[in-house]
Amino acid sequence: MCYIRRIIHSPPSTDMKAIRYHGTYRKTDSRAELKTSHGKPVACIIGAGSIGQLTAELLRRRGLFKTCFIDTRIKKPKRVACTCSSINGRSSYRCAKGVYPESFVRYADLLIITVKAFSVAKIIRDIAPHLKHDTPVVLMVNGFGAQEELKKLTHENRLYLASTSNGATHKKYSVVEKGLGTTYIGPLKHAKEISVIKYFTKSMPSGTYTASIYDELLRKLAVNAVINPVTAIRNCVNAEILNDPDIIREIITEISPILRHLGLNDSPDSLMHRVETVAANTGANYSSMQQDYYYGRLSEIDYILGILIKKARIYGIKTPCIDKLYQQLKNM
Repeated sequence: MCYIRRIIHSPPSTDMKAIRYHGTYRKTDSRAELKTSHGKPVACIIGAGSIGQLTAELLRRRGLFKTCFIDTRIKKPKRVACTCSSINGRSSYRCAKGVYPESFVRYADLLIITVKAFSVAKIIRDIAPHLKHDTPVVLMVNGFGAQEELKKLTHENRLYLASTSNGATHKKYSVVEKGLGTTYIGPLKHAKEISVIKYFTKSMPSGTYTASIYDELLRKLAVNAVINPVTAIRNCVNAEILNDPDIIREIITEISPILRHLGLNDSPDSLMHRVETVAANTGANYSSMQQDYYYGRLSEIDYILGILIKKARIYGIKTPCIDKLYQQLKNM
């Protein structure tokens, strides 16, 4: 759960063709170079919102990757000044980073997608012609359902999913940590834990590789299905939902049988406890959906409540509570 917007990060500016050899990226003219530092792999991040920027900063701290941002909306590379403030505000890091057009994904050793769920399909269409067939791709987005779009991108043995409880806010090019939780990484289907994925997992605080990544995605979906819509409708911080345990229990009671059909066997009490724990730990934060509605942006409601309602219809499960919340949000 984190409040999201959009921004940018990484290597030197260049708009010319590049070639790769011996782990090094060089442009075909003499103005500059895009190359790995001391043999570090290049991690390209698409989606420079709060989670994208925070992920880039966490990778920088660990020092195992050279990072850059890919922006499919631009035609020429550019540089931006970025800052990151720590959770307690005692430290701040400032740097200049490069932002590259979509064609530069061909130089990625690891591609990390952190856009809004509704943007995944378009992003994949944009980058597919440029991505090398053996580049590992990590999708780290809210909600459920966008994972299917990944299969259109490259071979499934290079596709990974991630779920994080890290939190951040950002404004323009400044990101502020709001909490560092656990990040789970696992295969979409048959992918193995190759070395670059091990580096990524190692770079995330409490990073954990799991073959049961879908369980973690469904647990986060349960949390988001409560906190996001309720805080958006009530225009409140996360902690305020703890004052209404009835709405938490009502939502969890409805969605638990849906999640069981999807393969998650956690009890309703376990899921309710998880929601309450996240709400307490991120109490002063605004959810991403609250921020989306507050600022008049598109939200991920169709990938949170919408996907649950769609699955409920398939399984013959009635969901009057989340139906009502979904309609309220659609009418806001």
